[in-house]
Amino acid sequence: MKLDYKVEKESILKDYLLEIGLSRRFCRRVKLYGKIYLNGKETKNFVSVFPGDIITLEYEEEENEEILSKEANLDIRYEDEHILVINKPEGLTSQPSRLHYEDNVISYVKSYLQKNNISTNVHVVTRLDFQTSGLMIIAKDGHTHYLLTKDNIIEKRYKAIVSGILIEKQGLIDLPIARKDEISILREINISGKKAVTEYKVLKEIKNKSLVEVKLHTGRTHQIRVHFSALGHPLIGDKLYGKEEKRLMLHCYYLRFKNPYYNNSDNNSLHKLEFIEIKCEPDFELDE
Repeated sequence: MKLDYKVEKESILKDYLLEIGLSRRFCRRVKLYGKIYLNGKETKNFVSVFPGDIITLEYEEEENEEILSKEANLDIRYEDEHILVINKPEGLTSQPSRLHYEDNVISYVKSYLQKNNISTNVHVVTRLDFQTSGLMIIAKDGHTHYLLTKDNIIEKRYKAIVSGILIEKQGLIDLPIARKDEISILREINISGKKAVTEYKVLKEIKNKSLVEVKLHTGRTHQIRVHFSALGHPLIGDKLYGKEEKRLMLHCYYLRFKNPYYNNSDNNSLHKLEFIEIKCEPDFELDE
């Protein structure tokens, strides 16, 4: 991993890195295991820096050998030096588990990075359930993961097909969600649960089904599925909160987030894009 920062004020190098939002933990790792350059020359972190100087940090993560890699076709919708966005198919878990030790997003991405001579760990930023398809953000290193989740509002929108015709064609579902019990994966509406807010808009209606666009204001497990089930309109194919069918009709089709490396320096054109926006329509439709 290589990061460039253009200095905007006089300071001590190590202090400046903290002032621009880098974590103490990351700075310590770079100091101990990486390299620091000032205007192209290797240096220590206690030197003075001045406006216009370029600080370059180099640091390689040690790979987690317990994570297996498996070659697979990835539907990549965006990629830069630090970030990868893929379109995950339904029926694929985001991370390794007892039942999916190799067949998972992390193992697939690890293989892809290895083929491109990128030695690092895979960091899932926006996870999707096994049955849910759509866009996922993956960071190529821990520092990028930290930046994407620290004060960075990631806007996610979904398309889903729900059963029935909704009376209100758009609105907010504001119902707290809690785990049903300590060992269950099921969630339920419970006054003692965590705040959960789902915004929706009906796009199309045919017979007894509705295509809805959904925007999450919070990120609770199974939030969309639990909320629409609570309204009496469970998602089509939702075997946990509705009726099992061929597949769950839920797809994350839109992502928008701020590039955490925007304007780091004038040397890297990737940093000139302030917001990253990706769309990917679902492979299902509302039909007769």
